This record gives sequence, structure tokens and C-alpha cells, in this order.
Amino acid sequence: MGICRLSDESIIKGSILLDNKFVTDYMADADETQLKVYLFGLYQCVNPVFADNTVSHFCNALSLTEEQLVAAFDYWKNTGLITVLSYDPLEVRYNRVRSADSSSKLYKPSKYSEFNAQMQELFPDRAITQSEYLKYYEFLDETRLPQEVLLMIAGYCVNYKGFGVRQQYVLAVARSWYDSGVRTVADAEECIAKQEASNEAMRMIAKELGKKSAIEIEDKQLYIKWTQSWGFNLDAILYTAKQCKNRGGMARLDSLLDEFFTRNCLTVADMKAYVEEKQNMYDLAKEVTRIIGVRYENLDTVISHYVCVWLSQGFDRQAILLVAEYCFQNSIRSLGGMNAAIGKFYKQGCVTVESINSYLGELVERERKIKAVLEAAASSRMVTQSDRDAYALWLDWGFDDETILLCASLAQGKPQTTGYITKLLSRCKDAKAYTAEDAKKLLSASASSQDKPSAGGQLERRYTKEEMGSLFGDLQNYDDIEI
Repeated sequence: MGICRLSDESIIKGSILLDNKFVTDYMADADETQLKVYLFGLYQCVNPVFADNTVSHFCNALSLTEEQLVAAFDYWKNTGLITVLSYDPLEVRYNRVRSADSSSKLYKPSKYSEFNAQMQELFPDRAITQSEYLKYYEFLDETRLPQEVLLMIAGYCVNYKGFGVRQQYVLAVARSWYDSGVRTVADAEECIAKQEASNEAMRMIAKELGKKSAIEIEDKQLYIKWTQSWGFNLDAILYTAKQCKNRGGMARLDSLLDEFFTRNCLTVADMKAYVEEKQNMYDLAKEVTRIIGVRYENLDTVISHYVCVWLSQGFDRQAILLVAEYCFQNSIRSLGGMNAAIGKFYKQGCVTVESINSYLGELVERERKIKAVLEAAASSRMVTQSDRDAYALWLDWGFDDETILLCASLAQGKPQTTGYITKLLSRCKDAKAYTAEDAKKLLSASASSQDKPSAGGQLERRYTKEEMGSLFGDLQNYDDIEI
């Protein structure tokens, strides 16, 4: 029987299928002999004729001794890619590459012998376990980091935290340094130098934070990020640390510096201005919600969705509070409703207390005048939006209040009071009688005839189809007409 065969799940007829994972994860670590043995054995596995699948044929085909052949198969056994079923006679089973995961993968002893010895010297009080070594190997294989760099990182961790430092901590620091760009011994030396240079600064920061626990390597790594990557100087960091005193420690400090960095506040002056502005916006949001009678557990949304927008539109604090009072008095009890009111004032160009009060004063005066028109027409009802729209139209036509009041007095006892006033003013407009005196003459002269239809009830002029088309052609898009 042949010495090599596939596991049942790996049999593929007529071809050699090499898994990509073999190329990416295993090929680079194997030498020429080991690669030749693995590939030739794979070829023999898929050969249906086993007559030449023997030790002697392997040795002759690859120019190897039997000891070299067995040593090569032992290498692949240690990776988990094959299983040696028997040494006498030699019988090997090829496994699926995917089944050789990190938990079953063994590493070539000679590759890591020097690394193992130097790593063990760093921990003289205990023996490093095989599982710990495997974790180091996996990290080195994944990152392709030189062994010397990982040993430097481990030595720095031991010097900083003592012999009791755990393998998980060493790898966490190594991962952090790798993510920050450490790739070579020179990179590691530079990183260590930066961390050592930060000792005094870190003591000052810890004091401002009220931090009583020891400064960790991770804390120093944060300092390097704040100064080297984000561009903060020590004064700015110390100022920020004061804002976090006894509140969240390094994590809170990092978060707040991230916020400052996002806002491009890199100096103490910029930070103070931002903090003051932020507090003012918080106080404003709190006061607005109190005035209109709504409650929010978290005001951040109120600030970002409303207050920031209103301030960016040019409204000052007092103007926003004035609108809030206006909304409360008019039973507008939601931020959405207040935002709509803000939008109306904004369209009128009213963003200050003075301009808003002036505009509101104009609205009050207009309301008084419309009420006087209704009273002149002997109507005691409330002013409606229809009345406001009609009054605006009359002014747009060019009539003054005296003429409007005259027409209102002539509308006493008439149904649809506002419509009747519009009808009278329309007659005056056609006759260009815009003053009260001219309107009085016109309406007095036509009082008996204006309400009667023309003879036979017919229009005095008929228009052709073409004329009507030119008249209404521009009105097809009636959605654009402002009413």
C-alpha cells in the first residue's frame, strides 16, 4: 500500500488543489526540502496508481535520504497539515488545510529557540508555558514583527511593571505599539524614548486628574497620541485634566481631548472659549425647555438639533428666550412648534430682541386695525386668518386705512362682510379711486346700479379662445401661485 493518502474529505480526482491558506500561512516558513516533500506527497495522494507511492520512490524522485524524508514529514505533522499514521511502515495522511487552525498548529522549534531562551530570561522567577509561547508565535506570525522587537517590548513591560507582568499585558502593549506604527527595533527604541520622556508630564497630569494609581504604559501611549498625533501641548492637556478631576480618569481625559481635537480647539484659550460656549448653550437649552414646559433627561439632542441651529442663524440668547415666551403664550408647547415659530421670524429677518419686538408690534397693530374694520362693518366677531389675508390684499392694492374703513361702513348688514368689502374695493381699484374721497363719490354714484347685473345678464364683451388661452397660459402651474 502507498505511504501517502488523503483523508476522505480531501480526495480530489485528477488534479492537485493547493489551498490559498497553505500559501499565505505555511509556505513562507518551510524550507525547500519540506516544500518538495509536501507537494510531491500531495501529488501521490491524488495518483490512482499506488505502485510508486513508496519510500524508495520518494527518496529517488527527490534525491533525499529516508531520514530527510521522515524529518520533512515530521515538520508538516507539527503544523497539523498531515498526520503520521505509522513510522514502520511509513504511512502519512494529508489533512485539509483549513483544519490546521492556530489551536492545533505547532511551530518549528529551531525557528524560535533563541526567542524562547531570551524571553525566558526576562522571567527568571517562573517558567513560561508552551501555551504562552504559542500566543507569542501567533502574534509574530500575524504581524511579521521581528522577534527582537517583541522581546524589547516584553523587556520594557517587565522593567515597568515587574516580573509579575502577564503575557496578555505584554501582547496588549505590543498590539498598541504595532498599531501606532512600530515595525523595527529603531521604531521600538524611539517609542521607548518617547515614553520615558513623558514621565514627568504624566506625573503632572495624574496630579490634576486626582489619579492615585500607578501610571501605566497605556497612559504614556495616550500622552504620545495627544502630543505627537493630535498636537496638544502640556498646558492644554493639564487644563483639560482639571476638567476631569476625580471624574473618569484617563479615559475621560482622552474623550474630552478627542472632543477638543474634533472642534479644532488646540490651545487653552480655544478650549476655554468652547467650554464657556458649551455651558451657555446648555443653560439656554435648559431655560427654553422650562419656559415652553417640556422636559428632557438629556439636553444634548436639544442643543445639537435646535439651539446650535438657532444660534448659527443669528439669533442671540435673549431673542430665543423671547420666542419661547411667545410660544408659551400662544400654547405652542413643543420644540418642533417653537422651531417653526423661529423659522417664521427668521424669514422676516427678525433675529434680535429689537427686531422681533418691532415685528410683533406690527402684528399687534395690524390686528387692531383689522378689528376696527370689522367694527366699522358692525361685526363683533373675532379676527380670523381670512380677515388677515384680505386686509393684506387691500393694502397690496394700494388702499389706505381711511378708504378701507369707508368701504367697511358700507358693508354693514351685508353677508360675508370681508368679501363684500373686497368687492367694493375692487370697484374702486378698477376706477383708480384710491382715496376715501374718490371712493365715496364712486360708490355713492353707483350704489343703486353696481349690485344689479348688466342688461340681459350678458357679459359686455366676449373673448376668443386664443385670447383666453393667452390670459390663462401662465397659470397652468397653479402650485406656484402664492395665495
